[in-house]
Amino acid sequence: MGDRAIFTAVLIGLQALAAFILIWGLKLQGRWAIGAVAGFVLFSLPLPYLMGLAGHARQPSLLTAALVVRPVFAWHFNWLAFLLFLAPVIILGRAAGWLSGWPWVLPGLRAVMLSGIGLWTLATIIGLAGTLRPPRITTQEVIIPGLPPEQSGIRLVQLSDPHVAWWNARAEMERIGEMIMQLQPDLFVLTGDMVDHHPDYVHVLADGLEGLKPRLGRYAIIGNHDVYTGAEAVSKRMEERGFHVLRNQCLGLEERGARLALLGMEDSGANWTGADPWEEMIPHYLADCPAGLPVILLAHRPSAFERVQGRPVALTLAGHTHGGQLRLPFGLPGLAHLGFQRPSGLYRVAGQTLYTSRGTGTVGWPFRLNCPPEITLFILRAEKNP
Repeated sequence: MGDRAIFTAVLIGLQALAAFILIWGLKLQGRWAIGAVAGFVLFSLPLPYLMGLAGHARQPSLLTAALVVRPVFAWHFNWLAFLLFLAPVIILGRAAGWLSGWPWVLPGLRAVMLSGIGLWTLATIIGLAGTLRPPRITTQEVIIPGLPPEQSGIRLVQLSDPHVAWWNARAEMERIGEMIMQLQPDLFVLTGDMVDHHPDYVHVLADGLEGLKPRLGRYAIIGNHDVYTGAEAVSKRMEERGFHVLRNQCLGLEERGARLALLGMEDSGANWTGADPWEEMIPHYLADCPAGLPVILLAHRPSAFERVQGRPVALTLAGHTHGGQLRLPFGLPGLAHLGFQRPSGLYRVAGQTLYTSRGTGTVGWPFRLNCPPEITLFILRAEKNP
């Protein structure tokens, strides 16, 4: 029995356990019990297809991704979360009702749990729809100290975290490529997490960006998911497709016509919920930058910004957080705030600028709620003469 078959069997077994706890724990009967069993059976049937996509670096059509792949992925993710967080509450609730003899415990537990599951199902449907929408174009003007006035207006486009894998359709990457080309960038950067699960997905990413030929070049860095996929293989394929992968390197762009330097920091893959241990090396990498050129730092995680305070880095571009994929209304802290101080958007500190992209992909759960994907266009401006 292969690894994918074992994984599928384990996943189905866990779903069966979740179904049992739900039906037994809440004493579901009649159409409620039948509906629960039917749902688990229905969403387990496509699992071999999903495993085949993942195992052979294939992708579904956009329609199949929208109607089958992502809903099935979300279903199983949700019920694994149910086992971790809600199943213990149900079991303890049943035990409390039995020990106390209070007749209202079970009906109350059932009402609360079914209401919560219903609301979460609605949120999941809305979140799934959010993954299918085109990315938003965010435009930012950034002052770059030291940029010559005659070079003011350079158009830099950042793409981050596309996470091309078996849950994406090729058409989605092609759409992203078309949107970027319409922005007519002079410089294109990709700040990590390009692919998941198989390095051959690089070709889908590169095909979507094939028509993109900015005069200052196309650059990429390795993110933590590229490390998990295989940093060497991902980097090699990206280089073969015409991207310059900066692996703890600094490169001057003067020969291409811009008085700028790009410093690309590779992610270590460690401690993905917080700062990267390799960020301590940023001052060392900066020493390799051409003297006197304004530096743009490409770092997968926004925590790298803390390491460049007071150093000659004009702009730091990061991703990694996806903006949390779920953002609370009214500017309240979301999931991304748990690990990062600056989880999305533009930040300016003492003349230095950080932009943390929400990215275009998802990870862990195909879900975006109040957190749309984005492509960012930066207009780089020279300082005005006093």
